[in-house]
Amino acid sequence: MLASKPKLDLGLRQLLPDWRALFSKEGFREDALAALSVALLAIPLSLAIGLASSVDPAIALGTAIVAGIVGGLFGGTPLAVTGPAAAMAVLVGDVVEEHGLLGLGLVGLAAGLLQVATGVLGFGRLMRLVPISVVEGFTAGIGAIILIGQLPRLLGLAPPPESHVIDVITHIAELVHKTNLASLGLALAALALVLVAPRIHPRAPGPLLGVVVPTVAAAAFGLNVDMVGALPSTFHLPDWSHSHLRWTALINPILMVYALASLESLLSSSAVDRLAKGTRHDPDQEFIGQGLANAASALTGGIPVTSVIARSALNVQAGGRTRRSAIMHALMVAFLVLVTSSLIARIPLAALSGVLFAVALRMLNPKTFLVWWRVSRPDAWIFLVTFVLIVALDLIQGVQWGLAAALLMVLFVSTRAHIRFDHSPTTRTRRLVLDGQLTFLSSLAVDRIRAEAEQVSTGDRVLVDASRLVHVDASGASAIAEVIAALLERDVDVLVVGASTALEQRIVGSPEHASLAELFAHTEEEEREWLAKRPSSAGSRLVTGAMSFHELHRPKYRALFSRLAGAQRPHALFITCADSRVVPSLLVSSEPGDLFTLRNVGNMVPTHGSAEAASVGAAIEYAVGVLGVSDIVVCGHSGCGAIRAVRDPAGVPASLENVHRWLGNSAGTMLTERMRSEHTDDDVGRLNVALQLEHLQTYPVLAEAVSAGKLQVHGWFFSIDETSIDVWNARARTWVNLDAESAAPGNSGMAPTQ
Repeated sequence: MLASKPKLDLGLRQLLPDWRALFSKEGFREDALAALSVALLAIPLSLAIGLASSVDPAIALGTAIVAGIVGGLFGGTPLAVTGPAAAMAVLVGDVVEEHGLLGLGLVGLAAGLLQVATGVLGFGRLMRLVPISVVEGFTAGIGAIILIGQLPRLLGLAPPPESHVIDVITHIAELVHKTNLASLGLALAALALVLVAPRIHPRAPGPLLGVVVPTVAAAAFGLNVDMVGALPSTFHLPDWSHSHLRWTALINPILMVYALASLESLLSSSAVDRLAKGTRHDPDQEFIGQGLANAASALTGGIPVTSVIARSALNVQAGGRTRRSAIMHALMVAFLVLVTSSLIARIPLAALSGVLFAVALRMLNPKTFLVWWRVSRPDAWIFLVTFVLIVALDLIQGVQWGLAAALLMVLFVSTRAHIRFDHSPTTRTRRLVLDGQLTFLSSLAVDRIRAEAEQVSTGDRVLVDASRLVHVDASGASAIAEVIAALLERDVDVLVVGASTALEQRIVGSPEHASLAELFAHTEEEEREWLAKRPSSAGSRLVTGAMSFHELHRPKYRALFSRLAGAQRPHALFITCADSRVVPSLLVSSEPGDLFTLRNVGNMVPTHGSAEAASVGAAIEYAVGVLGVSDIVVCGHSGCGAIRAVRDPAGVPASLENVHRWLGNSAGTMLTERMRSEHTDDDVGRLNVALQLEHLQTYPVLAEAVSAGKLQVHGWFFSIDETSIDVWNARARTWVNLDAESAAPGNSGMAPTQ
């Protein structure tokens, strides 16, 4: 379900226990210390974000206080911290530039109400449908814009009249000769402190040091640089009574602020979940909390806010226990601003630019793009499109085109068909593989195959493999029918295997292709009969299977085989019959390298030292003494031809000399001596497993490993008709189905004779 139960009470009933905990003494010290750490980070970051948002830094400080309290009280992530976010700075700046502070207030209020409505109606999870590649590209684009936008202040130049990237670069080029070296030095010092401090100590307050040290330096040396200036002593509430703004002009900014604030908050909440293990955020309640915080911020003259990843992560890492730490951080920000307002006024703007530079560098995050370029090229292209267009055009167009690119990429990938001819080098049978989505969008691929079909020689055969076809529409079915018809016209024998009922109906449903119905194989027997028309059909099946391995499984197992190339470390020795119906890796769902497999007629284990023991004994000793396997399984099976031959040697043709020699060896003779006439073939098969377990005990290396507790030996019997496995339970002296509780690994072991 995309929507959860509506929260018509704004989640108050859910929040009451948390609110009562605000007055508890438990965890108060931890919350207070965490709040102080976050407050010391929030002040410089809020000042810097206010600068990047084209508003008075004091407004950003007031926003951090109001939003921090409201978000802490109502949010769905108890340890998340709400406040001004760098990711919002460019968007906020654009709204201020175009619509002024009054327009920004209306945008923040409307976006907040939309968030509240989303949470109340239970649609908080819908925001996760936005591709992460668009979000990352958007974040990186904003980082680039902040970097370029702060260059004038970094150089001590007046900001340009227009904030577009091209305008900023042109402005810098014209005035670069007026660079204020003092501003540049302070900015670089702040940048270095923010980046280096966490490497010296993980909890070092880099942004705080990046502001304090340049401020002290500017005061000590009397540097002539621009300062933050005096902070207002009260909030300036917006006056909307004289607003002449048209709501239609604010629709796009409202939706952008709503989407970005929501995405940032959910990303922050997910990060907090990972850090504070054992907790999960409530996305709907988070929407309500962030919406109320945005509305409160707008009503008090602040800027839009989100749950901020950096501050939230620090809150968790500093030991925050409850939502009280987020609320206390806001109160501490208010207290520190009142106490240190005169000092804050003397902070150089260049230092804040240096802090912003560090934040923007982290937002760029080129590692993400490089990883996607290597492992997920479509996501990398979506990231790149979003990033480039945000920087080159604007935020709204960048996101719109990024989403469009994501949708087109999904459409391209999900509807892409892989159609090809595979040619067997040993036969005149070719295989036409249909893989993926066969739709009208696959017409170019079908045209290529149609051209290849014209090269198939008369008298050749084509096996059309449709087993991997996920979806086919009428256009795709018609195109394939035309290819098949063209092959038939060239006197090429065609068989279609693995086709779904829908595909078959779409192909033969039209009158002109109704005759193709006889070309569809519905069972493996029909496919075998078709392949058996030529003596080389078995080779064709093997080559086809090998080609399928190269295509489907080699990419998946390439890394595994690379690790196994030097040595093997199997965990078990699996001794079973040569019967083609018994597939050990299938029975135990094992991967290559897991099983050391020994197969022979009748899963026989000659006794140690006997004439027949050389080959089998070598495998047992190597598996236990060299490979150090921890388990050995002797697995018999129902309907065993070897058992039938032991019970009725006369039924074996005299010409099969080696089979008669095998029947006369010690293992076969011992089994003959123990079986009774009333036993069925499968009874004898189970008795045979028990006998081979006895023979295993005669190997000293195995007995020593069992005695030391390093090895367990198990007897299994695979019933082919029921596709079930029975395990010999040594304690109960009986066979128990593997599903039964008494067939637990601890109950299996060396089995006595029956």
